[in-house]
Amino acid sequence: MGNGDNVKILALLPAYNEEAHLEKVLNEVKKQITDILVVDDGSKDRTAQIARDAGVNLLSRGYNCGKGQSLKDGYNWALEHGYDAVIMLDSDGQHDPACIKDFKAKYLETRARLIIGARNYAEIPLVRRISNNIGKVLFSAAVGQSIPDNQSGYRMLDRVLMERMLHSEESGYHFEVEMIAICIAEGWKIEWVPIPTIYGDEVSKQNPFDQIFGFPKVCLKARRIIQDKRKEKCSRQM
Repeated sequence: MGNGDNVKILALLPAYNEEAHLEKVLNEVKKQITDILVVDDGSKDRTAQIARDAGVNLLSRGYNCGKGQSLKDGYNWALEHGYDAVIMLDSDGQHDPACIKDFKAKYLETRARLIIGARNYAEIPLVRRISNNIGKVLFSAAVGQSIPDNQSGYRMLDRVLMERMLHSEESGYHFEVEMIAICIAEGWKIEWVPIPTIYGDEVSKQNPFDQIFGFPKVCLKARRIIQDKRKEKCSRQM
């Protein structure tokens, strides 16, 4: 399936030690989109070789920098190669590649800067559901509007947002939360696509300590981003 409507779209998969899942994920992604980039974040297993064998584009480094940096590397590559938008999905099988068509359809319909895959929280395992719900409440309060799913890594963003996110100082998972705050601050449209909730044998790569104590700081940072932008807009109008 091509990109359609002369819009050049890239599937971007950050990967770290995903030899158990990557081949199957890539086979399914190929059914939905022709242009694929895997960013190997210093894996110690066969992740990079599996991507090479699959014949997809690959960026690989010999050390681990975090998901945020992997995504920025992917954005740089996408921008340099003339892509209009990227669809980000995880390499561990948590994201159903069949939903790529839904993201593409939503983007062609709305041209939203950011499209996020929203999970049904009732289907998330209990421990993660509790932390995710707390995070959803805290973040929604911080940014002043309801955000159905701020933790979902299955999302699509356009060139303008990619360029903006290259200036982020976040290197880990909070990078994805920050981009929501930036869209709200700029008044850019955010759209949502329902996605299935999938949990298998994958192990979360997020640091539990960082999730508990780091997320409130991210919420405060998000609030500050929005407030600073509003002050800037007000000063321009004076």
